[in-house]
Amino acid sequence: MTAPAGSNQAPTLQRSHRISNTTILILGVVVIPFVLLAAFNSYGPLTVDSALRMAASIVVGQTIAILSVVTATVLAIKRRYGVMTVLATVVIAAMVTSSAVSTMTRAGDELLTRIDLVTETDASNR
Repeated sequence: MTAPAGSNQAPTLQRSHRISNTTILILGVVVIPFVLLAAFNSYGPLTVDSALRMAASIVVGQTIAILSVVTATVLAIKRRYGVMTVLATVVIAAMVTSSAVSTMTRAGDELLTRIDLVTETDASNR
């Protein structure tokens, strides 16, 4: 038997899928920067293009890491997590941000070193 059309059944609600802060942190701080670095690494001879590509992938990966920890912090506050959880997220965000800025600075230094190496090699080959 089927229920009549006017039955008092409650409508089914679709549950929204929330991404946890831990998932955001793991993907944004570890996985995505590593994948970018591996994808844009120079596996052949060093050229100016490959040096620029490697430095850009490091900067983009670290920028994503910073945005991920900021997103996790904002979500922790918006979702009204406990004070200790929000504080821990802020501390993690500060540590990741300072590390990312340091890594970006080293990427710039390495880019200059690699370009100097390429130009010296090119000059010695002529």
